[in-house]
Amino acid sequence: MANRTSSPLLLASLAGLLFIGAGCITVGTGSAGAGAADGAVFKSVNKGDSWVQKAAVPTTTGQKASIGGVSVATIVQDPEDPNALYLGTNENGMFYSYDAGESWRQPSQVSGGRIASIAIHPRNKCVIYATAENKLLKSEDCSRTWSVPFLDSRTDKRTKAVAVDSYNPNVIWLGLNTGDLLKSSDNGNSWANVKNFNNDEIMKIMISPADTRRVYVAMKASGVWRSDDAGASWIDLSEKYKDFGGAREFGDLAIGVSDPRVLVLASRYGLIRSSDGGDTWEKIDLLTPPGSTLIYSVAVDPKDPNNLYYGTSTTFYRSANAGLNWVPKKLPTSRTSTALMVDAINSSVLYMGVTKFGK
Repeated sequence: MANRTSSPLLLASLAGLLFIGAGCITVGTGSAGAGAADGAVFKSVNKGDSWVQKAAVPTTTGQKASIGGVSVATIVQDPEDPNALYLGTNENGMFYSYDAGESWRQPSQVSGGRIASIAIHPRNKCVIYATAENKLLKSEDCSRTWSVPFLDSRTDKRTKAVAVDSYNPNVIWLGLNTGDLLKSSDNGNSWANVKNFNNDEIMKIMISPADTRRVYVAMKASGVWRSDDAGASWIDLSEKYKDFGGAREFGDLAIGVSDPRVLVLASRYGLIRSSDGGDTWEKIDLLTPPGSTLIYSVAVDPKDPNNLYYGTSTTFYRSANAGLNWVPKKLPTSRTSTALMVDAINSSVLYMGVTKFGK
């Protein structure tokens, strides 16, 4: 097992506070501002029939300000407070909202760089984890200050995914772009290197809400793996869906909270679904042929796994019957739908984060 002195990983808590970027975001100008830009977050209160951009930033002068220029990597909802949302961006750090997206603020210490993954303590809303460059960041005071419970001394390495065990929040999982999966059992004070997944980039870590010993790790190019014993052993689930060409190339992964046996995987193939935790898979028929459209985001209704959603570069799709039929809607933006989330309390409320690719 790795410990605090393992090399080349520096697995240690760093005393003091973290500073990333050059300060608060520039609102209204530049890549993170551009008040009229069609980026950041869109919200629907009718399951995607219509959308409203949510990018407002409060100011002391009363002047309008916006984060409409940011590109979104992830959206996370606090498990205790559905009005508390966290936004990870591709290059502008992290933002948070305590009013269900009506307004956004930014921690001054996390005001730049890519925040690919965010996780919230299941019973303490002020404890927040975020991946940033070669670090894992942690706040214990609702984003006021941040520490670094993990730092990889190799500056070209990146933390990519973080997850907190809902049964035992002392357990933190962290994935790197090197394929290394790390686990802490003491709130991030020390770390063990659990497994390397073929040196492939870890894109997402998901923990079953029914049994937190079941952990899923999604790789960029080599499929999804599952552990049923808290990381002691692993099953390569991609062997079970290898007949779907391109399905190992990751797009997104969603789990059915009300029925955690349900998994929906977006990949270069399209969408495939498992109803038994990944042991068997079936294709989901789409309106487009397999492999013809890149799917960047997928979501499953936490209350009803038959309600599925996915997003492409131009279109939002909705199904109320597990993918038997789809309703397409043109995106309310020129950008790509890169993050989708269904509100945990009100299934009619959806959030969509969008990204601008290219110039």
